[in-house]
Parts: sequence; C-alpha cells; structure tokens
Amino acid sequence: MKIKKTLRNYRTGDPTNRPTECEITLTDTHIIFEFDCKNSQFYCAGNTYNSDIFEGDVCEAFICTDGSLKHYFEIEVAPNNCVFLMKITNHGKGDIELEPVNECFVESQVTKNGNDYVCKFSVPLDKIGYDKEKGILFNAFRIETDGGTTDKYLIAWQPA
Repeated sequence: MKIKKTLRNYRTGDPTNRPTECEITLTDTHIIFEFDCKNSQFYCAGNTYNSDIFEGDVCEAFICTDGSLKHYFEIEVAPNNCVFLMKITNHGKGDIELEPVNECFVESQVTKNGNDYVCKFSVPLDKIGYDKEKGILFNAFRIETDGGTTDKYLIAWQPA
C-alpha cells in the first residue's frame, strides 16, 4: 500500500506557505514515511538521539498498532537527521506518559537542496507491535519553526 498527500495547516486545514508532501508506504515488514519539505530554515534544536528536537524543525509520525489510540509511538526526525523515538501512553485529560526507546530502530535519511529537504524514515513493523488484523493508525506532521521562533507552523496529514 502506498498513499501520498499534501499536508495542511493543522489548526485550520488551509494550505500552508511551507508546502509539504508526504508519502506513506506500508510493506510486509515496514512502514515508511517520506516528507518533501519546501521553504525551511533547517533549525535543529538537538543533535543527539532522543534530545528535545521537537523544539525545532522536524518531520514526525504518531503510529498506533493496537487500535486504542492510548498507546502509540512518536517518531521525529530533524533536518540534521537526529531521531526522537518514544512510546506514549495517553491516560486521558492531558495525562501522558513518555517511555524512551533505548535502542533506536528507526532508519532515517535527510537530503537537502537549497531551502528544501526530503526526510525519509522507515519503521520495522515487528518493533511496534503491528498485527495485520488490528491494522495501523497514524498521523504525520511537519513542524517548521522559522529558525527557532516559538510560533511554529504545524502542518498535518490529518488536520484537527
């Protein structure tokens, strides 16, 4: 299965001045996210595994394999190819538990061209508990910070 979509402003659903295409491929062994990101300043807020890279520009996916939306993985990749990987448990009403994944199993690659970049990452299905009967739920985002300013562009596969 392969699907491709133009991401939109998360809050309004409108097009954005940070054009982003995302292609998601589901194979027998992996789920692969490929983001084509335009108009970036490549602000990276960290350069070590599981640092707070979400404070800068990232491409990210939330992946749920148990159907509950209470347990999922958060995967982020910054323009410097730094990776953030957490298991999340959502207990409701803003009570979220983060569990770092000590060994990174995400393979990622970032290619830059002018002010644009392509971010591709691959997640092994067996590492995230994928069951073909239960399926897989996801959302994909691009966060662009305009060089680290706090008013971020939040661009989503499925806007709010």
